[in-house]
Amino acid sequence: MTPAPISTRPPHGHAQRLDAWRAVLREHAHLSDRFRHRYAIVLAQLERTATAEAVTAAEHAAAHDAHRAMEILAGTVRAPAEPRGAVPLAVEGDPGMTRLVRRILPDTAHIDDFMAAQQPLAQTAVPIHPSRRARAVRSDSPLPHDLVALVWSADSVEARQRNAASLADILPEPEEPGALGFAVQTDYAMVRAEDATDPWVFSPNLGETLEDLLRSGTTAPRTRGRIVAALGRLRRSMLEAGLIWQGFAPRNMFLRGEEIVLIDFEEVVRVDTSPARAAECLEWHRIFFADGLTPAEADELFAPLPGIPALPDDHELPADAFERALLAVETVTWKQRREFLHQSLRLEGQHRRPGQDRDRGILHGHELGHFWGDFLPVAQETRLFAHLAPVDDPGTLVACLEAFEAAMEADICRAVRSSCTGSEDGSALRTSALIDTLDAVGVEALADRRADATDWYGRLEADPALLVDELLFHLGTHVGGLDQPVLDTYLVGNAEAREEHERDLVETVRVGLDFLHGAEPEQPFLRYAEPNALRKTIALPLPVEGAGFDTVLGEVNDVVARYSIGQGHSRYLAFPDSGNALAALAGNLLSPLLNQNLIAVDRSAPSATFVEAQVIEWLRELVGYPAVPLTELRGVKDVSGLWTTGGHLSNHIAMLAALGHAFPDARKHGLRGLDTQPAVVMAGPIAHYSHSDAAFHLGLGWDSVLSVGAEEGYTTDPAAVDRLLSDPPSGRTPFMVVGVAGNCRTTGLDDLEAIGEVCRKHGVWFHVDACHGGSLIFNERLRDLHLRGIEQADSVSLDPHKGLFTPYPSSYVVFREREVLTQFSRHTAAVMEDDCWDLGLITPFLGSRGFESLPTWMLLRHVGTRALGAMVESRQSLVRYLERRIDDAGMFVRLNDVDFYRMAFVFCPPAVRRAMAGLDPADRKRAAKVVSAYTSRINTTLYQSGEVCFDEHSLADLADRVGAGQGVGYTIMAACPGNPLVTREDLDIAISRLVAEAQPLVEPMLEEILGRSDRPAFVPRMSGPAGWNDGE
Repeated sequence: MTPAPISTRPPHGHAQRLDAWRAVLREHAHLSDRFRHRYAIVLAQLERTATAEAVTAAEHAAAHDAHRAMEILAGTVRAPAEPRGAVPLAVEGDPGMTRLVRRILPDTAHIDDFMAAQQPLAQTAVPIHPSRRARAVRSDSPLPHDLVALVWSADSVEARQRNAASLADILPEPEEPGALGFAVQTDYAMVRAEDATDPWVFSPNLGETLEDLLRSGTTAPRTRGRIVAALGRLRRSMLEAGLIWQGFAPRNMFLRGEEIVLIDFEEVVRVDTSPARAAECLEWHRIFFADGLTPAEADELFAPLPGIPALPDDHELPADAFERALLAVETVTWKQRREFLHQSLRLEGQHRRPGQDRDRGILHGHELGHFWGDFLPVAQETRLFAHLAPVDDPGTLVACLEAFEAAMEADICRAVRSSCTGSEDGSALRTSALIDTLDAVGVEALADRRADATDWYGRLEADPALLVDELLFHLGTHVGGLDQPVLDTYLVGNAEAREEHERDLVETVRVGLDFLHGAEPEQPFLRYAEPNALRKTIALPLPVEGAGFDTVLGEVNDVVARYSIGQGHSRYLAFPDSGNALAALAGNLLSPLLNQNLIAVDRSAPSATFVEAQVIEWLRELVGYPAVPLTELRGVKDVSGLWTTGGHLSNHIAMLAALGHAFPDARKHGLRGLDTQPAVVMAGPIAHYSHSDAAFHLGLGWDSVLSVGAEEGYTTDPAAVDRLLSDPPSGRTPFMVVGVAGNCRTTGLDDLEAIGEVCRKHGVWFHVDACHGGSLIFNERLRDLHLRGIEQADSVSLDPHKGLFTPYPSSYVVFREREVLTQFSRHTAAVMEDDCWDLGLITPFLGSRGFESLPTWMLLRHVGTRALGAMVESRQSLVRYLERRIDDAGMFVRLNDVDFYRMAFVFCPPAVRRAMAGLDPADRKRAAKVVSAYTSRINTTLYQSGEVCFDEHSLADLADRVGAGQGVGYTIMAACPGNPLVTREDLDIAISRLVAEAQPLVEPMLEEILGRSDRPAFVPRMSGPAGWNDGE
């Protein structure tokens, strides 16, 4: 079968598809209005890559089962399950319902197989999280009424039944003709299988909830008045009886004729025994109704009544999970909890939109709050609450809420789409991303961007994911006040800024040419100045705000160049040696022009020596080490770090320093004099190859590397390190542990704080390889989020040429303690003297070397840490955007969760994953090779076309995301966009080409997976440097 090509319809094709699916779903009996829109969006998206036959079949299915229609379009329709044999069922409950359920359950079907074939329940505006397992039940035989089923936890059954009976006893009778009555829902059947604990509970489908009815705006005023009056009677009855139903919420109520039917009795609280919990439930009731009632209706329903528990403000309560996350406390007062609930009431009420094009101009806050409570981890929910609760301006608040409403819709559509592949992903990808962005930019920036948007509601109903992605991309790339003019100030690449960039670079060349050729007649090869005077001139605090480029270059010209030694001068006779951030490029240009030799001060590098010392001190300060002004350093003995050619050398030097620290006698007697083999501990599958290389190059031997393996997130397991250090192999003594702050394969970030504690416990040197993740030290928020504990390390390697827009080569290794580097000098007396500034005394492997620290110094002086931190953070938006678009493509499996800027993935569409699941272990390993081959094939084609380039290397699937087995290795593609000038359009083109190349390969790949193809296998190339390790 020939796979269908990707749709080439014009941009309006999506709108046409969307309208068509909305028409198909209009009469769907089991979908609320909200979910009709959501399913239509997902079906329109899936149709883009579906065959004509699949579209036709899906249209027929959608009228009664939208979920199955999605499966048809996605090509993930489940094959009939292998019969598991009939399992005896216990069915109890209402006699009529039990008879009905026994009739629809086939004798040969396992209850779980039967329920898996039913469509998810999607009848309310608020989504039910996939973990709750709710289904709309259909049957081949006619039913007297529709059914729904959901799972109750076994330990809640008895309490639900007892609570329902208690509530039924206090239900108020209508007080006058025309008043509504109440009924407790008892028409249910509970089904248990012998091999299960939690029962499925079947009940009639009561249709639209009171919540949807109150929000709809279509209910007649008289009917609304009757509802509010009846609910008031029920509330009064609860207070008079001293029994508070926690579930007093419109989502648990249904208007059926002249009765309001009540469901869900998981908790009923007695006021006399639990007054605090009762008082809290009464506050929650206001929140549950907050976005469905008018202010007058809310005042009527929640009028003060006798029986409401009166708690003193200082009454102490155990903190709940939300309060613990928000306040980091174990107890709170009633006043604190009540104030939090009142803030939630304000957030979750009705809000007036800026336009009338959605929900009659009303934003329903509790719809959002219910979604957040179901889908967000509590830590994210508290971060969001901390941002929104203080917002006083209604316009700002509703603009932010509308942005999160769009994220909610995108996440629900994603959850709906993922359900058709069986993944049941309940994560809130875009809501989480928007919270992260809110942390970075604040509510005002988010509100302003929403206010600037055009056709917001139309785009929200057409493609909320793209709407949110564009919002996130803009906010993320404009973090910290960044915009194109600001970026053009610091970065080269935008053609519109060429004239200004050319002027700056020409001026940079002029400074170098003035130095080399002499700007003045009879210019000497050196303007001598005392070292202390130079030190005072060059010493500066860490720049937070950058200076203008002309200012920085002027400083270079007036101080650095002026006091540099001209080794190309005709009268310089000491030695015969003559010789992309905007500032870093300029520094890289100036460095060879100045041609300073950082081996010594006199006759080599009078000013450059102190520039490098200053850079080292700035980097130490950023890492979190104790730092001092340059003027307080006493000499090279206090210069606790050095520039190197790259992370490879930086890690070598760190290991050498650790070895000398643990075995000082080895400096004189060598390793032969030791009675043990020094050993290095690291996670082999993720550690950079430079560490095992260093063990080999330093004479320790490859078997001195003790690997603890890696966790599923491609990080080091602190507990495994602790166990190994507690009981190392016989004859080996660990002297160093390597922690990874951004490994080279997935940029996974270790728990540095935990590993640091383990190392201190065992007295072992702790080295952090931060060559990738080191750029995060320039952003205080990201540093605290990802690199907490880095300051505990004894040494840290950093690579500006990896993450700070600096040309090669640019790497540093810095140390916590002063005088560490003095161990590398044989001239002990000289190196310990005050005012000895010859760096060549303390630089192992390096003698004469260029002024390679100048690019870093100029970068920091020009941009400053604040703007650098903003650019580092803005770059995350690029890979996050790419991550979401690849996720939406539906044909790839990510092997890692992106920590900050690198994503690894393979080509493995859902149909292939489903086929792999049916293979035996040996065939799965063969299938993994097919996945690698097709991944490499796509990547090679893209690379050789010159249009798109992704990285390619080998990687073990530690979490078994592909499905061939934990730890199986794959040839993967990796995305690591590092240039902040990359646009969303650039990424969209890359994704479009990737998908276009992958789509035609789905069918042949599936044939090969199933062993039905005899075509020659594509052999992946040798993996790149990111795959050079000893862990596979």
